[in-house]
Amino acid sequence: MAKALLFDVGDVLMESNWAVLDLLERQTGRTIPGRGPLDPDGDPDWQLYLSGAVSYYDYWQRKAEAGGYETYLGLWRAMSIGLGEDIFAADGLQLVADARAAGIPVGILSNDLVGSAGREWVDSRPELSGYDVFIDCTEFGIRKPAPEPYLEAIGDFGLPAEEIVFLDDTPMCIEGARDVGMIGVHVDPINRHVAFERARELVGLTPPSRGLRLVRAAEAAFAARDLDAAMQLLHADVVIRWNGRRVAQGHAQARQFHIDRLGFGIPPRPGYRLRKHLRAEDGDTVCVEWESSHVADSGEIVERRGGEFWTLRFDRLIEWHAYAS
Repeated sequence: MAKALLFDVGDVLMESNWAVLDLLERQTGRTIPGRGPLDPDGDPDWQLYLSGAVSYYDYWQRKAEAGGYETYLGLWRAMSIGLGEDIFAADGLQLVADARAAGIPVGILSNDLVGSAGREWVDSRPELSGYDVFIDCTEFGIRKPAPEPYLEAIGDFGLPAEEIVFLDDTPMCIEGARDVGMIGVHVDPINRHVAFERARELVGLTPPSRGLRLVRAAEAAFAARDLDAAMQLLHADVVIRWNGRRVAQGHAQARQFHIDRLGFGIPPRPGYRLRKHLRAEDGDTVCVEWESSHVADSGEIVERRGGEFWTLRFDRLIEWHAYAS
């Protein structure tokens, strides 16, 4: 069970940038063309960003100049100062409030909040006060996804990295969190509730979903090399495919596969560690990522990673597609 929540601010605790741009236009009368994912065909710069031709910051610099702002920081400052509470996401603030009420530590880790809005404005906003951890990379000096800001947050929480859930809208920042061992949950700014529900499950604010329960049970069974517990997760008619090739069908073959290929029945190697992460869940389909490590005879740490797709029937795996190097 995770024990803390760490939030990015823009597009996470604030409304999506596209909604904030609408507010800014109405207040200032300036036209700021393009709405990114809401109208990709009408935003050529967004297409350039998606193709990798321009960076995230280049995209916002272009948008700033189109709206008459000198820099993207100037635009972002206008998107915060003066717009008040309307820019904050009610569902994000509710998640923070519910976590606090349950005694769960909460923190902020932002790249540009202070740099764009200024320390005075940040300190003036009740929505940004009272956090157990507050790190802005403008003041810290090193930006996400570099490991240093995450490590600073881990130290400030005083918790193991794997007990901290980090929510951000930028994939590279999520990967930065995962690289240091945090649980990274990607936030879609125009569909935030999916990430927020996942975060609630992870810290125990709501009961875990069917997929999360199964992932936790599978992680425990595999980590303990408990063959009976692993088999309890499988439907009697299970089909297992490994890197696209069918390797088992039915319980008997699945049990033998666990013994022959997955090492059940023999002690784990020294320093063995396994983690399974729920990445997506939709109806009867679950997407899982796993990572394992052990200490080789040479003393070197050997790491492996892979992905799995599960199809469920009666809360058990009837199809299991695994991919690993």
